[in-house]
Amino acid sequence: MLRAGRRAACQWRRLHVAAEPKKTVVVGMSGGVDSSVTAYLLHQDKSLHVVGLYMNNWDSSDEEGKATCPADMDFELVRQVCDEIGISCTRVDFVQEYWNNVFEPCLDQYAQGLTPNPDVLCNREIKFDVFAKHAKAIGADYIATGHYAQLKALPDGSNALYAAVDANKDQSYFLSHVTGTQFQKVLFPLGGLCKPRVREIAAEANLCTATKKDSVGICFIGKRPFSSFLAQYVPPRPGSFISIEDGSIVQPHDGYSAYTIGQGAKVSGLPIKWFVVGKREEDAGVLIAPGTQHPALFSDEVFVRANAFNWIQGQPPAALTNGGTLTCQYRARYRQPLATCHVSAASAGDVSAGTSVYQPTATTASNEMYLRVRFELPQRGIAPAQSLVLYQDDGLCFGGGPILAAGPSYWERRKPLPTPLVDWSM
Repeated sequence: MLRAGRRAACQWRRLHVAAEPKKTVVVGMSGGVDSSVTAYLLHQDKSLHVVGLYMNNWDSSDEEGKATCPADMDFELVRQVCDEIGISCTRVDFVQEYWNNVFEPCLDQYAQGLTPNPDVLCNREIKFDVFAKHAKAIGADYIATGHYAQLKALPDGSNALYAAVDANKDQSYFLSHVTGTQFQKVLFPLGGLCKPRVREIAAEANLCTATKKDSVGICFIGKRPFSSFLAQYVPPRPGSFISIEDGSIVQPHDGYSAYTIGQGAKVSGLPIKWFVVGKREEDAGVLIAPGTQHPALFSDEVFVRANAFNWIQGQPPAALTNGGTLTCQYRARYRQPLATCHVSAASAGDVSAGTSVYQPTATTASNEMYLRVRFELPQRGIAPAQSLVLYQDDGLCFGGGPILAAGPSYWERRKPLPTPLVDWSM
């Protein structure tokens, strides 16, 4: 009798489990190996119904009618790899949404001489907003992407963003502007894997994308030089390259917006390479300095508008409240090794008094609050609008925000650089 009851209970449980509907996961597919392996790994979980979705965010023909972003070719790869995995796939266009929410805001900032990051905006505005909403509308319980990042559950049930196991491929920097709420129904299957293992999985599964090269750069630019692409949308402002050391005009340049602080300056006939160290809005002057380690390239603090910084968990850490200081790790560029910084509150007056005179003027308001971020070691080539991202020592990503302004350079302060100089970009 007892055994019969147990058999009946087991049979009921099997029937109950079998009757449970599968959770639907919509995977953002790009035609690359990372999204392919993401879909493949999720499909191995038989409790999931996996669907591939390719999103086209850019009109693939430029003004001359030439393909600059091979969306059709990529979608064919997506179709092929989905067939190999055994899942369905479809395609959706977010061209207008991308133009309005990513491209145009970036153009506005380029025109002001700033350095925005389209990939950061795309994640916040498209992949984890428009794409996520579309996926939900077609029945998704979760979305998944091939990002190298980790999501870990906190005691309150929310998800926290952590850096990936593969430090070389970690993409938490680009995800730092996404809100915690947007992460609640997201899966990152590659966060605990290293890239070589991902390629091995693709090869073992005989996926057509196993040996495909990783894409680099921004899709809408294609293989064209950035300056010539930008000139199609932002009228070039010719001006002069000006030496930071003596104020002399070195050579003319052909486009103020195309140069960013820290990059090499296109000057000829000089014995060593010169670099952009500042920009002057009033006359479109691009300030340059000789050598990769010139003190005008380095500063040890930046300011960020407090209401523009995205704290992923919804609020800053307790250490920052009541006038305190948060000591944590930071990145000011993708793949930059983490380094220590100290974050505190600042006023508009602090920003005005503490900003480099060689950067575009930062607009402040007396009723707004700001964050002052001091680096323990000097940071090279800080450009306004690039993203500053903060981390806890264990890899938790606090969030990120656009840099409003950098503090005075070591050249302005007549301060010697430390030796040996730690410069990750060298």
